[in-house]
Amino acid sequence: MSIDRVIGIDLGTTNSALAWADSRGPIRIFDVPQLVAAGETGKQATLPSFLYFPTAAELESGMARVPWSSEADVVVGALARDHGALMPGRQVSSAKSWLSNALVDRTAPLLPWGSEGDRRISPVEASAAILAHLRDAWNHEHGSAGEMGRLEHLPIVLTVPASFDEEA
Repeated sequence: MSIDRVIGIDLGTTNSALAWADSRGPIRIFDVPQLVAAGETGKQATLPSFLYFPTAAELESGMARVPWSSEADVVVGALARDHGALMPGRQVSSAKSWLSNALVDRTAPLLPWGSEGDRRISPVEASAAILAHLRDAWNHEHGSAGEMGRLEHLPIVLTVPASFDEEA
């Protein structure tokens, strides 16, 4: 079996990125589609590793709607970073750093940290949401190449910090 395309993902504490290469081809950066303003999608070379939980009114307004889902209930990326800074109790940042923190249960709903808000998630769920955004954005842009062009069917190299233990 030959590998025609390989994906590299850097799940970063501050920004995440996806690059890809075809066999014998150059490495290419995937410009990640993401919300850059309420209801406005743009492409950026990195995906800020931030989540924002919109209010009911924001959801109703379509703020979280992305091209591949009209049902999105969390914002990932640039808008989550920028708008979430105005409402820190609804913003998750640095989720990856919690994955290797031995003092907390990485599967417990403790983020946004210090918030008593109505919606909380675990560091594992937050990291999964960032990876899911990369998957869905890739599939939206490249999935028309058929089932085998979908990210979940391609070989992926995921970077992990040296500080991560096996469980992280």
